[in-house]
Amino acid sequence: MMSVIHPTAKMLVEISKSQDIEAGDGTTSVVVMAGALLKAAQELLQKGIHAATISEGFSVALEKAKEVIEGMGIPVDLNDRETLIHNCVTCLSSKVVAANSDVLAPMAVDSVLKIIEKETDTNVDLNNIRVAMKLGGTVDDSELIDGLVFVNNKVSHFAGGPTRVENAKIGVIQFTLSAPKTDLENNVVVSDYTAMDRILKEERKYIVGLVKAIVKTGCNVLLIQKSILRDAVNELALHFLAKKNIMVIKDVDRADIDFTCKTIGATPVPHIDQFTTEKLGTAGLIEETSAGGSEQKIIRITQCPAQNKRISILVRGSNQLVLEEAERSLHDALCVVRALVKQRKLVPGGACVEMEVSQKLQAHSREIFGTDSYCMRAFGESLELIPYTLAENAGLDPITFVTQLRNRHI
Repeated sequence: MMSVIHPTAKMLVEISKSQDIEAGDGTTSVVVMAGALLKAAQELLQKGIHAATISEGFSVALEKAKEVIEGMGIPVDLNDRETLIHNCVTCLSSKVVAANSDVLAPMAVDSVLKIIEKETDTNVDLNNIRVAMKLGGTVDDSELIDGLVFVNNKVSHFAGGPTRVENAKIGVIQFTLSAPKTDLENNVVVSDYTAMDRILKEERKYIVGLVKAIVKTGCNVLLIQKSILRDAVNELALHFLAKKNIMVIKDVDRADIDFTCKTIGATPVPHIDQFTTEKLGTAGLIEETSAGGSEQKIIRITQCPAQNKRISILVRGSNQLVLEEAERSLHDALCVVRALVKQRKLVPGGACVEMEVSQKLQAHSREIFGTDSYCMRAFGESLELIPYTLAENAGLDPITFVTQLRNRHI
């Protein structure tokens, strides 16, 4: 991570981060724009205008710019799926996975539309969409799963436990299904085989008691949280659970517990005494399926309670680089749909907005008086850097291009 010390450079880093959080894209554009405004401010300072006056003038220009952009907006209907997909494709066109935009764009749109109320919602909580990455296959193999998917966990096959369960009653436990141990590092010295036999019997009795308590609730699928100190479940417990036909998914990551519980409607249980029927979640189907290779397995939990409104996206890729790039690009596409839910309007791309705002501000600056006029003109002129940079990057003559574009907007 590059450390930045200069206060202005720090500010540019912060606005880029803010843009990424708020909009999900346009981080480069915002830095270019900020650089142009800083240059304009420096020139105004050299003319003898005070910093506070420049700040006030830029605020006036900002309000006018927002007014111009508001007037340019074209209303968007969230029921028009094709328009939303088209916007996501535009966002993905500059990414490494642009060739797969016909797969990723519809997934981004459908996932957001499934977790919101189109008529009333004005924001989207992207934490309700979980993106899981699994190496293997191609980006085209990525899919939208209406429920949950585990890519790093496997169903326990010990003693022939089930790998497919319908009408699942799911328990999420945070305690261990193994023999209790002392809190401190103590050693138990066993002097004869009868004492050893007694220890094993007690251990067996203790685990049978745990399994009976689980079976009593009607639970037929058990998700066991990963334990830091010791094994979350031992072979004896797996054996008894398999005999009772209970599917076991062990080593569920602590970070996944919250999303998992909200999706299936379960409550995580920290102790066996609190394990009751009310704490169980539900799902129509849980199955372990192949993900390409014999060793590669994924677990799908589908037909979850409809009111929970949570979606998972399984992203596939032939190598780690493509996989991570696809995940980043998908996040940007989700942010585009979120932006449209927040503000249901569209404006043209290709620096049209920047040039239109620039022209309107420069025209308005001639109608007002004082230092605000200077500041507004400088603000408008600095926005022309965006079309200039785009033209330069496209291999066009920037001066000719910007002049032609300016004439079209006048």
